[in-house]
This record gives sequence, C-alpha cells and structure tokens, in this order.
Amino acid sequence: MTQLWTNVKQWIALYGLQVIGAVAILVLGIIIARMVTGIVRRGLKRAKVDATLVSFLSHVIHFVLVVVVVLAALNQVGFQTTSLIALLGALGLAVGLAVRGHIASLTSGALILFSRPFRAGDYIEVAGAAGTVEAITLLSTQLKTIDGKAVYLPNTKVFSDKLTNFSAKPIRRIDLVFDIGYQDDLAKAKQVLQAVITADARVLADPAPKFMVLDLAESSVKLGARPWVRRQDYWNTLWDMNERVKQAFDQTGITIPYPQRDIHLKTRAAAAG
Repeated sequence: MTQLWTNVKQWIALYGLQVIGAVAILVLGIIIARMVTGIVRRGLKRAKVDATLVSFLSHVIHFVLVVVVVLAALNQVGFQTTSLIALLGALGLAVGLAVRGHIASLTSGALILFSRPFRAGDYIEVAGAAGTVEAITLLSTQLKTIDGKAVYLPNTKVFSDKLTNFSAKPIRRIDLVFDIGYQDDLAKAKQVLQAVITADARVLADPAPKFMVLDLAESSVKLGARPWVRRQDYWNTLWDMNERVKQAFDQTGITIPYPQRDIHLKTRAAAAG
C-alpha cells in the first residue's frame, strides 16, 4: 500500500500539472466552442438564413471546435495526436466515400437555402415534377401537386436540373388562343375578344393586354390575347376567360369551327364486260 501511494505521488509530481492543464484546456475549450457557436448562430439568424441551415452549420462548427479542443487536451498530457489525426482523416475519407450521395444532397440543400431560388409556398416545376413547395430540408425538397400528391425530390436533382418558379414574379401573362371560322368577321371577333378581356377587373392596365392574329390554320383563324394579371389571379382568370369568350362568341354569332377536311372521291369506270 505504501509503495502504491508512493507511485501515485510520483505520477502526480510528474504529470499532475499536465493533467490539470489538459482539464483546463478541455473545460475552457468547450465553453469557448459554445460561445463561438452561439455567436455564429445569432449572426446567421440576423442575416435571415434559413433555420434548417442555421442548425446544420451550428452543429458542424461546434463539432469541429470540440474535436480541436479534445486533440489539444490529449496533446497536453503527452499523447501523440499525429497518428490519431491520421486515423480520423482516414476514417473521415471512408465515411465520406460511403455517404457521398448524402453529402452531395447536403451540399445542394445548403446552396438552395443560401441562394433561395424558391421558398415554401412557391409553385415550381423541376426534375419532371410540378407543385407547391411545402418543405425544404438539407436532403430533399417536398412538393404538393395540384391533385394532392406529395413528391420528394433529392436536392441534387433540384439544384442541377432546370427549375421554373411560377411564383417568383408578382404578375404573370396569360396566353389565350381562340379559333374562329374563315367566314366570320375578323374585325368583329377581335372587338368582342378585346371587350371581354378588358372588362375583367383582374386584368392589369400596365402592362396592357395585346390582341393579335396568331395563325391562319387549316380549318380556322387563330386569335390570340395576352393579358397580364397578378400571379394569385392567374388560374381563375384563365378559366373564366375561356368560358366568357365562348359565351360572347355564341351571342354575337362568331363560330368556333371543328377541324374539317374536304375529301374528293374519284370513281373509275368499270371495265367493259
């Protein structure tokens, strides 16, 4: 027992200060890591960075700082950290190769949250899917389609694919096409079309709507109208315009022809008996 106590006192005399220093480094380092993480988190929130990205970056920064503190504490007590750093590097490389797909999604998610090409509530079309954005995480983007389906897209696809945001601008143009017969009065049809469009209070005066003859097709003359509306009025205005123009054409005797084609039959005289 006396020998054991003697060995303990010798160990304390040799390594006591190093252990105390390592503990001090560990405690102070963890406190400083928390303070730095808190400062970064508050700075990101003031910069109005997405909450998901704030949480992710804060955890990454805190983890890295704690690892540095632990390595510094181990080095204080004489532990050779060079081999440990090499081991951690090799382990990190192996893990990175195993989850490189998830890392790519995380990176893409972070870039989406930073660049903000769309936000929750926007109607977008990307990677062959279209719908209203319900949630944006670091791994995927969730859309709700117009028929109530939930679509989950990996952020690698969302970030690398062509993306159309229908909610990015405050106003949208409606492209309307109506067919009339060749026998109808073109000027009258344009006048009726213009009256129906401009009478709608949802149609903006600036930019002014445009009216034109789009094409002389096989069976009809195609009239076009290009009114501008607020984006939230787009669909209802489109549907209402189709109905009202059809009713106005019916009331004024303007026809909407069916596709038609003239067929000429040639008969061959029967061969003489």
